Amino acid sequence: MFWFLLFLAVVAVWLLVLALLAKKLWGKTKALTRELGAAQSKLEAAQRSGPDRAGESARSRA
Repeated sequence: MFWFLLFLAVVAVWLLVLALLAKKLWGKTKALTRELGAAQSKLEAAQRSGPDRAGESARSRA
């Protein structure tokens, strides 16, 4: 009986450690996803306005 309770305690500790690691990883993943979305929208905005500005400056120099 003692060994069974010890085994259950070890399993409970491992599950707790895994849950804490998963929570930490989930937070990092959410932050990275948010950062990636912001960078993607910034890139799309730059691509939309980039060629127009480059074309205008090339025409004004000519």
